[in-house]
Amino acid sequence: MTVHDAALRGADMSKDLKSVQDDLAFLRGLAEGSQERGGLGVAGGALYGAAGLLYGLQSLIYVVQERGLIGLGGLGNLILAWAPTVIFLVLMIIVIIKDHKNPQRGVTNRAVNAAFQATGVANLALIIVFAAAASRHKDFHYWLFHPAVVFILQGAVWQVIYVLRRRMWMLVVALGWLVSGVAMGLLIERADLYLLIASFGLFAFMAAPGFYMMRQAMRSAA
Repeated sequence: MTVHDAALRGADMSKDLKSVQDDLAFLRGLAEGSQERGGLGVAGGALYGAAGLLYGLQSLIYVVQERGLIGLGGLGNLILAWAPTVIFLVLMIIVIIKDHKNPQRGVTNRAVNAAFQATGVANLALIIVFAAAASRHKDFHYWLFHPAVVFILQGAVWQVIYVLRRRMWMLVVALGWLVSGVAMGLLIERADLYLLIASFGLFAFMAAPGFYMMRQAMRSAA
C-alpha cells in the first residue's frame, strides 16, 4: 500500500467515524428528548392552549346560539367569527418574536415544532380547498369538512409526538383528536352535535394539553 493510498483510506475512515458520531448524537438527542415532559416550550404551549380556549369558546357560543338561547345578530356573528383569529394572530406574532430570541434546543423539540408548523401550513392549504369547494357548489357542508380534517391532522401530529416522547397522555390526546374529527365528519348534518364535539375537542385536546405543556416547561426552566 502506498502512502497516498494510506492517506485516502485514513480520510475515508475519518469520514465514517464522523458519520457514526453524528448518528449517535442524533439518537442521544431523541433519547434525552423522550424523557422531557414539555414539547412546545412556555410560549408555544401558551399559544397552543390559548388557541384551544379561544376557538373552544367560539364553538360553545355557536352551540348556545344553535339551541336558540341567544341571538347575536349579523354584527355579533361577524365579530364572533373573526375575533378568535385576530387575537390568536397577535399572540402568534408575540410567540414568534420570543422564540426567535430564545430558539428551542434539542432534536426532539425541533421535531415537535416542525410537526406543528407543517400542520399549520397544511391547514392553510385546506382552507383554500374547502372554501373554494363550498363557494363553487354553493353548499356550506363542504366547509364543515374542513374542521373535521384539521382535527384528524392534529391527531396525526400528536401521534408523532407520542412516538418521540413516549408519554401515555399524548397518545390519549392523539386518539381524542382522531375520534372527534371522525365524529364531526359523520355529523355535519347535525349542527348542534357537530359544534358540541368541536367545542369539547378544542377544550380537552388543545387548551388543556397546551397549558399543561406550558406549566411543565416553566417547571423545567425554574
